[in-house]
Amino acid sequence: MEGPARTATGRRGRAADFAQRVRWGRKGCGGEREIGEEIGEEIGHGHGLGLGLGFAMWEGMALPLVVYVLGKGGVGRSTIAAALGVACAARGERVLVMQWAIADALSGWFGRSAATHEPQAIAPGLDTMCFSAEESLREYFVDHLKLGLFYDAVVRSRHVRRFTRAAPGFEELMFLGHQMYLTTLARDERGWAYDRVVVDPPALGHGLSLFGVPRAVATFGLGGLLREECARVQAMLDDARRSAALVVTTPEELAIEETLELAPRVAAELGRAPVACVVNRAASARLGALPPRPSECAWLATLGERAAVAGCDEDAGAVREGLARVYVALARRVAREAAFPAALARSLGAPSARGVIAVDDGLLVDGDGAPATVIAQAAAALAPLVADGGAR
Repeated sequence: MEGPARTATGRRGRAADFAQRVRWGRKGCGGEREIGEEIGEEIGHGHGLGLGLGFAMWEGMALPLVVYVLGKGGVGRSTIAAALGVACAARGERVLVMQWAIADALSGWFGRSAATHEPQAIAPGLDTMCFSAEESLREYFVDHLKLGLFYDAVVRSRHVRRFTRAAPGFEELMFLGHQMYLTTLARDERGWAYDRVVVDPPALGHGLSLFGVPRAVATFGLGGLLREECARVQAMLDDARRSAALVVTTPEELAIEETLELAPRVAAELGRAPVACVVNRAASARLGALPPRPSECAWLATLGERAAVAGCDEDAGAVREGLARVYVALARRVAREAAFPAALARSLGAPSARGVIAVDDGLLVDGDGAPATVIAQAAAALAPLVADGGAR
């Protein structure tokens, strides 16, 4: 994104001088400082500005059948899950975005009514569902095992239902088992033929804890059907062709820090690194390399000039101060984006399979800002993630 074409004249010196005096950075830090240097120290390695996001893709590696979209709350996991589904559907795949939430967050973005446990179409080639542990249990006994009478007489009883709700890890195991079912037996039993299942689990810790559930339940020493289901789900998670994690973050300080902690834990639980990390609401591609000091940015000075011309000096000063503070925030975001790929590779011990992918901040992209537009733009950014081989 280029700055304003008109060069600043006249009062540029006053606006630049004001911007140079703005105190910015961490609380208690006065004067100007190289933003890239400061951000590099924050996440463990110094980089200058404008380095862009690393994007290393392994040739010939297909995106697995089941993709878990993980990240802390507020980073846009559901948006990225929907966008990944759209990107896969654009390749001719039939895709399901599987949510586990109190309410369906996706269907409304596509102008559809809220989804239930039963998959519903929200776009060409794209379905969604909102997981229900009770419905999944019914499908398991009635549709899969053909034990309808047993389900009605025993499983639906008050005591058994109370146990299934309270037993640690039981609902999580049902959730994982449903993904295994959707990519294997559902084709024959229900006529559901999905090439890809994109999973939108709960935020951060709860989503990550899913991967340890089969092993934890197996340690209880249980036998029979439950033991078999644990083994099947564990086999799905262990197979790099069948499952993978996609980590989502934003270029905000807390989100970056938590992602650098999350990614190695995902790798430890799955036995392999996340297939990629998505930096949502990225700014570097649109803003380019920002000078480390506000006083060195010509278009910021130009905006200050225009503010001075448009209003009285007192109001113009407040506007210039606000612009300088916005610039500092943007510059810090760009610096975090530049330093993040190397920091992620160090935290993992190696780059993730498809590197770091930037999805532009919707506020910096032309468009109406509607959810469907934002998802379409994000899907275009994620297209290379699914282009390197289809479903296997």
